[in-house]
Amino acid sequence: MYPLIHIFQYAIPTFGILFLIGCGCGFLLAILTAKKYQITTMDAMFFGLFAMIGGIIGAKLLYIIIDLPNLIASPETALMQLANGGAVFYGGLIGGILGGFFYTHLYHLDAIKFFDIAVPSLALAQAFGRIGCFFNGCCYGIPYDGWGAVYYPIGAYPPAGIGLFPAQLTESTFLFILTPVLMIILMKNKTPGFTTGFYLVAAGIFRFINEFFRSDPRGTIGFLSTSQAISLFIIILGLLFLFKIPQMFYQKYLKH
Repeated sequence: MYPLIHIFQYAIPTFGILFLIGCGCGFLLAILTAKKYQITTMDAMFFGLFAMIGGIIGAKLLYIIIDLPNLIASPETALMQLANGGAVFYGGLIGGILGGFFYTHLYHLDAIKFFDIAVPSLALAQAFGRIGCFFNGCCYGIPYDGWGAVYYPIGAYPPAGIGLFPAQLTESTFLFILTPVLMIILMKNKTPGFTTGFYLVAAGIFRFINEFFRSDPRGTIGFLSTSQAISLFIIILGLLFLFKIPQMFYQKYLKH
């Protein structure tokens, strides 16, 4: 586990570096894609910036909500984890959607088109982020001794000395595969919102399943983890996009 990279006298969180790499790759992919859909580079960059700011706020806020008992019981440890990458992706997704929508609404742009172009970039950035989680030691898997098992050293955040399922790398691999799939769908399917819906359904289903292979403390809602409960909402939202319901609502009530 390498939660920190030391450059000269500075210790830089590995998660932060991979997050920036992911965002950079995502921005580049979005800009290249936007040109094919008559979206200016400036609009693509500012949409991404608004979405990224909203995503960071949302991810940190949901992390604080879920980890509130630990924050109260051991504030120093909890704040250190928060500073070194503590975040909840679904909080970031919701915050990013709101941030991006705010930009399109502010300048009377087609939000659905922007979301379709954004989701391949989001999947790519998320894939790098999960590698950051692996190095940070968060989001670790259940005890597992099979192929690909991960062994963290003593003193690491995950349990040390036992094999763990590589839940972070499994999700990262899925997202790296999902990125080109989304690009193909975006190019082949001309239905506004379909690419967004496909991403939400595919990512939601995978996340719901992958949560069974995670063992880190992440909150529960009933018999489901917090992320599994949110995954169900994300899947339903994706199905609504596939059936064009949000698109129709947007065209009728929110556009312009």
